[in-house]
Amino acid sequence: MTANGPLACNPTPSSAEATVDRLLGLVYRVLAWTFGLVGALFFLFPDGTVDALNAVGRPLGFPPAPHLAHRFWLSLGVAYMAAVTALAALIAKAPTERRLLMVPLAIGKATSSLTCLWFFAAFDRYFIYLANFLVDASLALLAWLTYAATAAPATGALPPRGRRTLEAVAETLLLPPPGGSPPLAPGKLASAVESQLATQGAWTLKAFGWLLAFVDWNPRLFHGRRERLCELSWEDRVPVLESMERSRLLVRRQAAHALKLLLGLHAYGEPTVRQEFRVDDDWLPSRLELARLRRERGEKGPYPEPTLPE
Repeated sequence: MTANGPLACNPTPSSAEATVDRLLGLVYRVLAWTFGLVGALFFLFPDGTVDALNAVGRPLGFPPAPHLAHRFWLSLGVAYMAAVTALAALIAKAPTERRLLMVPLAIGKATSSLTCLWFFAAFDRYFIYLANFLVDASLALLAWLTYAATAAPATGALPPRGRRTLEAVAETLLLPPPGGSPPLAPGKLASAVESQLATQGAWTLKAFGWLLAFVDWNPRLFHGRRERLCELSWEDRVPVLESMERSRLLVRRQAAHALKLLLGLHAYGEPTVRQEFRVDDDWLPSRLELARLRRERGEKGPYPEPTLPE
């Protein structure tokens, strides 16, 4: 199966960029209306806003926050909401072209979030502080992620660390014997996958780089290791990848299965690999046909392992 065959179903770079722009435009239009509405509520009903948040926090055991003694800080808060509303509205018109405006939006939301966290930890345990910390932290993260997503896509190559992660996974999946060498050079297999994805557009390759970054961080996020996956030995990488395949978290399982599928499609195209694993030439087509039949029957879960010849 070649890169221009059934797998080549991703949009072209131009259409992918237009899709991202439309999606982010919708997201930032919603944010602009939300910021404007919340800012108006702050201005028109400052005490009512505090009372509403106190009512939410009261059943959770939080003490009520007092009303404002004067309107000076309200003026500054409404001005801030007007600024972030304008930023979101400007971004919505051309997210990729105006991506730099996402940076001050992220900074503003992060500052609001962290100061409320400080107030909550060091002064009074008001629910209003905790709520603003959580909401504005989420918005700051959203602004920063969309800033990263609208960066110029890679020009046909994975970043160096992503390439090392892909080679590390390729070496692990080929299961070389201890002290031996894999039947196919991991670098060659990684290059085949990279070349295939590059033909489907720079945005596809960029998204694949994000997937590799997530896989690379798995030892730190889920196993308490100091090293990333590409820094582990072969013996230490195996349990990490096996854990991903069996994880209850869908995102971990899907990441492992996606890598296994892409690498397997190219690996089993090599006669040396088929010979090493005692797999005949019909093994891969039969597995793909098995997958199709299982989807038609609505079955889920891991596929049964093939019966290898003795």
